[in-house]
Amino acid sequence: MTNTEPIRVLHVLGKLNMGGAESRIMDLYRHIDRDKIQFDFLVHYGVSKAACGGDDSTENLLRLRPKEFFDDEITALGGRIYVLPRFDGRNLLRYRKAAGAFFAGHHEFAAVEGHMTSMASVYLPLAKAAGVPLTIAHARSAGVDPGLRGLATRWLRRPLPKRCDCMLACSRPAGISVFGEKACREGRVQFMPNAVDLSAFAFNAEAEQNRALLRKQFGFPDGASVIGHVGRFDPVKNQAFLLPVLLKLREDYPERDFRLLLIGGGVNMGDVEAKARERGLSDAVVFAGERTPAETAKLYAAMDLFTLPSLYEGLPGTVIEAQAAGLPCVISDSITDEVCITEEVLQSRITDAGAFAKDLAAMQVMTAAPRQQRSLEAREKLSAAGYEVSAAAKRLQAWYLRGGRGTI
Repeated sequence: MTNTEPIRVLHVLGKLNMGGAESRIMDLYRHIDRDKIQFDFLVHYGVSKAACGGDDSTENLLRLRPKEFFDDEITALGGRIYVLPRFDGRNLLRYRKAAGAFFAGHHEFAAVEGHMTSMASVYLPLAKAAGVPLTIAHARSAGVDPGLRGLATRWLRRPLPKRCDCMLACSRPAGISVFGEKACREGRVQFMPNAVDLSAFAFNAEAEQNRALLRKQFGFPDGASVIGHVGRFDPVKNQAFLLPVLLKLREDYPERDFRLLLIGGGVNMGDVEAKARERGLSDAVVFAGERTPAETAKLYAAMDLFTLPSLYEGLPGTVIEAQAAGLPCVISDSITDEVCITEEVLQSRITDAGAFAKDLAAMQVMTAAPRQQRSLEAREKLSAAGYEVSAAAKRLQAWYLRGGRGTI
C-alpha cells in the first residue's frame, strides 16, 4: 500500500437495505474524505450449506445473494461488498469457520467496525487474530427481541467489552444495553450521535410547494392534521398502537380531521393494515410503503406532526429528521431523551392511547413561514448538538486516522 491510498474500514452489518444503521453509515460515507478513508461492507445472507454447494466463500455467497438497496451506490463510491452466511442459532461452527477464512484472506483493513453486535464477540476476535489493527463494536439498539432470541443475544453480547478494542454507542441506553452499565460508567464507551444531512430535511419554500402536491396525491383534504411516522413495520416499532390513538383523536376532537401517514415496509405491515380496516380507519390511514431516503426526506413536508411509539430504540434518526423539518414530535417515553434536542419533542406514555392522543392534539402545528423559521432554528440546534453529518464525518475520519485513539 502506498501512502496515497486510503485506509479501508470494514463495516459489518446484516443487510444493505434502508434500515437505520445502514442509512446513517451511508450518510457518513457520502461526506467522508474518500481519498483518505474508504468504507467496505461485510454483510450476511441466509443460505443453507447445500444451497451454496458447500462453498461459504464470500465470492460464492455474493453471487447467490440478491442485490440490495445500497449495493450500487457503495460500488460507485469505491466500496467493496463481502458476504458471510447468516447465523441462525444452529450454525455457530459454520459461521466461525466462514468468518475466520474471510479475515485470514483479507489483510487490507485498518479497522473492522461491527454494527451487528449480536455476533460481534465472534467475528471481531477473528479479525484481530488475523491482524486487523483496530476492532470496534458499535451499539445502535437499546433492546433485544423477546423470548429465547433475546436471551441468546444477551448471552452472545456479554463478553463483548473484552473482545474489541473500542466501544461506540449512539446513545447511553444503547451503550448500557449492549456493553453493560459498568463499561459505560467507567468511561470505556464513546457516544456518537446518529448524524444526518440536516439540509435535506429543511422546510423551505420548495418544501412548502411539495407539501401541497404530496397531500393532494395522498388524498388528504385541505385543513387535515396529518400525523406522520417513518419506520419499518416490525413489532418493536409499535405502529398498531397508533390506531387506537387515531380513534381517540377523531372521537375527542371532531373539529379536526386527523389523518395518519405511515411510511415504511416490512413483515408487520399487512397486520397493521388489517387492524386499520377492522377499526374502520382505512380512509384515515395512508400506507405509503417503503421509500428511498430522498423520497422520505420530501415526505416530511406533507406532515403536520410526527410520532414514534417504539417499544425501544437506540437513538432514532427519524426524530432528528422530523425536528429538522420543523415538525412537533410526540414519541414513546421509552426512547432516550438524548433525542429531544428542541422544545418540539414530547415523550408520552405508550401504555395509554388516550394520553398519547391528548399530547398529539396539544402540539402546536405551523405551516408556511412560521414552520420555515422553526425548521431553521431546529437545524441550528441540532448542528450544535453534533447531529450534522458533515461535521460528524470529519470527527470520525480523524479518529480512524489516529487508529481509534482519543475521543471522536
